[in-house]
Amino acid sequence: MPELNGNDFLTIFTTRLEYCRSLLDLSRRQMETISDDDYSALLELLGQKQRILDRLDALNHLHPRLWPDWHQHRDSFEGELRDACEDVLKTSEQVLAELVTAENDSSAVMTERRDATRQQLHEISEGTQAHKAYNENLVPATHRHLDIGQ
Repeated sequence: MPELNGNDFLTIFTTRLEYCRSLLDLSRRQMETISDDDYSALLELLGQKQRILDRLDALNHLHPRLWPDWHQHRDSFEGELRDACEDVLKTSEQVLAELVTAENDSSAVMTERRDATRQQLHEISEGTQAHKAYNENLVPATHRHLDIGQ
């Protein structure tokens, strides 16, 4: 693979930033779909997120030495170009931090909902069992008939 120049780094870093911003946007929309109980839309959003992650992965495979090369050559790039790259990287770090927070919040909400559903199912199951046990104890008594003619 040919060596990357400063503009190549800037292009790659900018592309990665756009992917991260897209993931953050989808994560925010994901929280809305969870709040709306719209699970078909949630599945669609998860598919969109996966496609972006696949693109990020492809970018990483295309440039496997991106980070070592960046650290090795960044000081040789013109100051303005190097600063632009570092600004994009700094912004990417901020977006990724927001993304992690949004994903953690989303996971927490989904975990709470799963646990609440599990508890409701447990309560329904206990209620059904109690109802069944109650009915079994009443069977002999409810089959007695009062003979008014006696």
